[in-house]
Amino acid sequence: MAGITRYGGVIEQLSSITNPQPTYNTTDTMPNCYCKYCGTKASNVTSLTSGPCFRHPLGTNKGKHSLYEGSEKSQYTCRNCGFKNTTLGSLTSGDCPKHPDGYNKGKHQPAL
Repeated sequence: MAGITRYGGVIEQLSSITNPQPTYNTTDTMPNCYCKYCGTKASNVTSLTSGPCFRHPLGTNKGKHSLYEGSEKSQYTCRNCGFKNTTLGSLTSGDCPKHPDGYNKGKHQPAL
């Protein structure tokens, strides 16, 4: 009985059989991260949120990028007015007529 050891009448398989090492697919990639204010794309959250955002609500480069928590989509919708665009960057570049601060007083904000 190769790979089996007896201890006090209890049969235990060797740990290499019961706990095989996990295998990782090196072709898998993490999903992209996007800024909810400007649509900047990064490969991870740390690199995204470390940089200044040129469309930050406090002003150009007065705050850091903020993670868009929705999924990647073929079309993004403004949560305030329903305007649609194919990229976050294009969506957030336009003024929103139904922005909470007033007519065109802020940019479109992506819905999740």
